[in-house]
Amino acid sequence: MSKVTVDNNHPLAGKTLTFDVEIMDVRDATEEEVAHGHAHGVGGHQH
Repeated sequence: MSKVTVDNNHPLAGKTLTFDVEIMDVRDATEEEVAHGHAHGVGGHQH
């Protein structure tokens, strides 16, 4: 029998992260996104 120990804690878990972002583009929601109540990624509905 083998034994495996897995540590799922990412090194940044529990740390305060700060991101510097730039919004490159804004678009109107599609009718499908409005109906679903959330945005869809590239290629459409993926869930």
